[in-house]
Amino acid sequence: MEPSISLPEQREMLLETYNHASITDLPTPSFVVDLNVVKDNCRRMLDGLEAISPNLRFRPHVKTHKTAEIVRLQLDNGRKHQSLLSSTIGEIRGLAPLVQDGTVKDILYGIPPTKSKIPTVAGIAQQLHQFGATLRLMIDSPVQLQFLRDYSQNHPNHSLSWSIFIKINVGDNRAGQTIAGSDLTEVIKQAVVAENIGLYGFYTDASGIYSSTSFDSASEFLENEVRNVYEASALARSMLLASEAGQQRFAVSHTSAKAFERTKNLFTNVMENDDLEIHAGNYAMLDMQQVATSLVSPSNIAGRVVAEVITYYSDRNEELGRIPGIATIKGQRVSGERWIVGRVSQEHGIITKRTENIENVLEEALDEATIPKSWTPGDRVVLLPQHSCITSSMYQWYYVVENDIVVDVFVPWRGW
Repeated sequence: MEPSISLPEQREMLLETYNHASITDLPTPSFVVDLNVVKDNCRRMLDGLEAISPNLRFRPHVKTHKTAEIVRLQLDNGRKHQSLLSSTIGEIRGLAPLVQDGTVKDILYGIPPTKSKIPTVAGIAQQLHQFGATLRLMIDSPVQLQFLRDYSQNHPNHSLSWSIFIKINVGDNRAGQTIAGSDLTEVIKQAVVAENIGLYGFYTDASGIYSSTSFDSASEFLENEVRNVYEASALARSMLLASEAGQQRFAVSHTSAKAFERTKNLFTNVMENDDLEIHAGNYAMLDMQQVATSLVSPSNIAGRVVAEVITYYSDRNEELGRIPGIATIKGQRVSGERWIVGRVSQEHGIITKRTENIENVLEEALDEATIPKSWTPGDRVVLLPQHSCITSSMYQWYYVVENDIVVDVFVPWRGW
């Protein structure tokens, strides 16, 4: 056995071996990222935001890809937008080079901090401050505010104020406090009077939008999101002194700009009093879960899994695939064809033939004559992930391709 080597060293070795190689020559299973699709997805989002309003703020999420290279594409190298959203401390630490070169100026740690994490986030906030950047925290409980106050009181050298978003539950019960709840009132009340806490804004994430199957239903989720964060900001403003309320603008942050036209008037009203912020998440990579909403197509999916058939079971016309089942979640074959990962185990998947109608997720009609009747051991299959965040998290590196030829290797940030 050879001694372990660092991920950057592994990246260089992989590039030496696979640079300019076809995806058919990659080891299996591999996670492959189509660079041109990522670029297109990122550019389409930035152009769309500008078309909606040049005053819109933008805070993309890094949790799907966890790479500096894609962050630069999301922010267009920080030319206009310099804010990000992260889910882990590992992601924030990975962003250090982009903070140091000025690409990133504002990071929201998107999970309410546990008591044991407060010293860590306090240290990171101080480090970011040295480079003119800010760390903001997500809060959804009065207890979390008490954690912050206690830390500041017990650590006089921590001179920075805590900048916070308050998370709003818009009905999907993912996280956060509901508008009508007494706990939200108490969180806001404590936040607006605390000397060492600055209420920056309100945040919502309507995961229920994934159940929508049309532009109109997605628009309804969006409208509900915007109304909830707007009501929360109005509630906070009502608790301020009259002299402060007229000058205070909060950042009201929600998930998507796709359905803007339907809610254009609402957006305009919100932006009269507050700063409207979009915190788009999976748009750079996308997946079949997004395709099911009908708002994007399979050709917009940037990440794929290259897998290999191990065994063919002729008695049931199924194949054993070298597919990490824990990362696949019954993923679907490329272009939505008849073969899918029908069952999964931790270390492999079973490739089965899908019989129900799937035309609604395809960009063109199926040509049944071109679909394999079965697979042979050694055959390569390319899978579109059902959920990119989970699938990509199982791989230590991504093979980056243009026209199915490897041009780079990205090493994602790992750890919590």
